Order: sequence, then C-alpha cells, then structure tokens
Amino acid sequence: MENYIQYAGGYQKDNIDLSDIKKAIKDVQQADDEHGAFWVSVIIENENVIETNKDLSLSIILDEEQMKFQAANWTEVEELFILLLDEKFIDIKNKIKVQ
Repeated sequence: MENYIQYAGGYQKDNIDLSDIKKAIKDVQQADDEHGAFWVSVIIENENVIETNKDLSLSIILDEEQMKFQAANWTEVEELFILLLDEKFIDIKNKIKVQ
C-alpha cells in the first residue's frame, strides 16, 4: 500500500500514519481560507482520496466513485481518515450514506 498527505499550501509527505492526520487537522484549523484544505490518498489498485476543507466539507473518491460529505465535527473527520488508512472503504461509504 502506498499513501500520502498533501496540503493546499504545497506540503506533502509519503507513508503517513494517524499522527500526520492529527497534525494536518490542527494545521488546517489554523490556516487561512486559501490554504485551509488537505487530502490523504491511499493507493491500492486505484487512488482512494479524502479531501477535507476548513469548513468540514469533504470530497471523497473511493474505488473511482466520487462523493461529497459534510462532517459534523473534526472528530468525525478523523474517524473517516482512520478508516481510509485501514483500507475500510465500505465502512466509509456506509458511514457517509447514513447521514
């Protein structure tokens, strides 16, 4: 598995873990609106991505299916990224379709 995180401001890091996501959440909360986004990609056969904006809106691509989601809070965002890193794509789809 290959994964990476990238910020709208240009920062990128490969082979990430939960600590990188927690840092990104903290950073995006403090960023200005122009740089207030980051995304994580997990590449298996296809690229699976969650992009998070400062306003808690998410753009999600899983198995080439695109979805939008409005998170209630940063805890929910973190939970989705944990599922992404664990490659639990079906769990992500179920969670965002319930709400």
